[in-house]
Amino acid sequence: MQSSTKLIYIILLILLIISAFVTVNHFLSKKIEGLTENKYIQTSDNLKSQIEESIFNKKNSTFNVALALSEDNNFKKFLKNEQVPYANLNVVSEKIKKYSNFKNLWIHLINKDGISKYRSWTSKKDDNVAIIRKELPPLFKNPKIVSIISVGIFDITFKNIVPIYDGDKFLGLVEVITKMNSISEEFKNKGIDLVILADKKFKNQIKKPFTKDFIGDYYVANLDAKSELKSLIKENIDEFLSIKKYKLIDEHIVTTFTLKSLEEANIGYFIMFKQKKEIDLNDIYEFDKFIKFISILLGFAMIAIFTSIHFYNKSKYTSELEKNVKKRTQELNELTKKYHQIFEGSKAIKIIYDPITLNIIDINAAAINFYGYKRTDFLKLKADDISMSTVENQKKEFMSILENKQNVFISKNILSSGEVKDVEIYASAIQIDKKTFVYSIIRDITEELKEKNEFNKKQKLFYQQAKMASMGEMLENIAHQWRQPLSTITTAASGAKIKKEFGDLDDEFFYDSVDLIVRAATYLSQTIDDFRDFFKQSKNKERFTLSTLLNTSIKLANIKNTDIEIVTLYEDCEILGYKNELIQVLLNFFSNAKEALNTSRSANKLIKIEIIKLDKNIIFSILDNAGGIRESNIEKVFEPYFTTKHKSQGTGIGLYMSEQIITKHFDGEISVQNINFFYKDKEYFGANFKIKIPTNLNS
Repeated sequence: MQSSTKLIYIILLILLIISAFVTVNHFLSKKIEGLTENKYIQTSDNLKSQIEESIFNKKNSTFNVALALSEDNNFKKFLKNEQVPYANLNVVSEKIKKYSNFKNLWIHLINKDGISKYRSWTSKKDDNVAIIRKELPPLFKNPKIVSIISVGIFDITFKNIVPIYDGDKFLGLVEVITKMNSISEEFKNKGIDLVILADKKFKNQIKKPFTKDFIGDYYVANLDAKSELKSLIKENIDEFLSIKKYKLIDEHIVTTFTLKSLEEANIGYFIMFKQKKEIDLNDIYEFDKFIKFISILLGFAMIAIFTSIHFYNKSKYTSELEKNVKKRTQELNELTKKYHQIFEGSKAIKIIYDPITLNIIDINAAAINFYGYKRTDFLKLKADDISMSTVENQKKEFMSILENKQNVFISKNILSSGEVKDVEIYASAIQIDKKTFVYSIIRDITEELKEKNEFNKKQKLFYQQAKMASMGEMLENIAHQWRQPLSTITTAASGAKIKKEFGDLDDEFFYDSVDLIVRAATYLSQTIDDFRDFFKQSKNKERFTLSTLLNTSIKLANIKNTDIEIVTLYEDCEILGYKNELIQVLLNFFSNAKEALNTSRSANKLIKIEIIKLDKNIIFSILDNAGGIRESNIEKVFEPYFTTKHKSQGTGIGLYMSEQIITKHFDGEISVQNINFFYKDKEYFGANFKIKIPTNLNS
């Protein structure tokens, strides 16, 4: 009987231990798999973001060179009379190559008739390039700055075209061309290998390849592409080009960024290789070790408990029980010793907290080195002594950890020196001596956040530059609105002067003329005020009416002076919020609608504006009959950098900035869809942008 009871205890104990280990290992493998997957996806997204930023910086730097060259006097003189010798022009190109990072940069001068007058890479000239290059004729009719990425007979290139003026006289264009190759050099310095490919449809077009290198039908655009990586790609190139998130190949994490044209066709591919060993997975490994250790500790605890129960019920085995307990205690002590070795010896910063009192229970050497406290002083501190969070927030975070609602936090911690560090905390609940504690692994992310903030600053600067770039179009609108008042002033003043000279100026004519001049001047002044108010930076909320908002937006968009009919349906009311920002949103919608309608073949061009007040919200509906947005693009219109316009005309941030303004500055909602609508018993089809904002914006 005793033997069978003992056997039952053993079988039950084995089953419990196996179940516990299987459960822990299953949970752990899923958790580790998920954390690792997130790390790889984050790395892939970061690589693609770096490529986008590099392309943006490359375009901007090339544009700055083109802009500077457009002001060069030698180029202006040459386009006027060609008396400047070629040597003087070549000096500019050579200096750029010698004193900058542009080692492969070409300059092309085209006069106002479309004739090529100078190429820095050849002596060929006097051919009419406007005949063979479809993007040039529109620029001679309406000179403007153009920035494109294209594939020519030599390579994938960045092209920036800038008009050259002598005073108000248009002389021609300067075109600056540079290769994609320098981007790979930038990434090589970061330990990232690149293979840049042009799409296979350009194989026959690239007649004089710069690198003379192809993988099948795909042209290799960077000279430093490693041969072993090219061989790897050649084995299954379609697999590499179709990577959406990432792929693990050999010792690399591989991701692909696809360069798209205006028509969403593939231009080229950036295949990026990064060593897996360079991805920091130490936090995940430490978490893995700790959970495994806890599971082992629990296993031994169960053994000790069942052994104790068994020998407690069988008093005659007391001596054996004492012997086993002593043995188990020694094993537990050994495990505790190993735990301290793992805990103390780890290079990761580790702290154990009491979630109720917020006391610091234990720390390892890495934590002491990072925070700068002595061990005795450290163990006297509480969680809020090293964190800038309040006691209330600390308790909420610990409760989220205990309930397994949240395990990762970003916080600001204070070192003993007073220096503040940004840290990322991975935390979980653990059981020690039947009491629950919070075990945290801490990682210093100060430099990472600093780099992210720098990137955000660049983004904000870009947004401001984009807004200032739109000033040219605004000035053109204002100039168009000024023509009639200026003509009125000139006519009235000239009429009064002539009558005065002939002695025929009576009081009635004089006062009528003066009143006419004053009204026209007042209109001009109001136009200046509208323009100034739009670009004025204001962080204060103000009260304004719907009529003021609409009239200003329509006036700035210069729609009334076109063949577009504007229909407004609303009841006037007041809004509390940021007027200029809301004008900027409506101006984006009106400008986009006007541009779409200008290219539309519709006989009756229409913009319909409906505004209703519902409860405490205002709902705007802006419709046009320009044919709507392509269904494949409609989900992307609020994404940053997405544009269906030519790259010289659109930055891809107008609607993105509108969405940010409405959701973040007005606590509102924004959406778009293609719909059929009626006006004057006639059915139309087009895009419908909707905005929902509160009438009183909360502080």
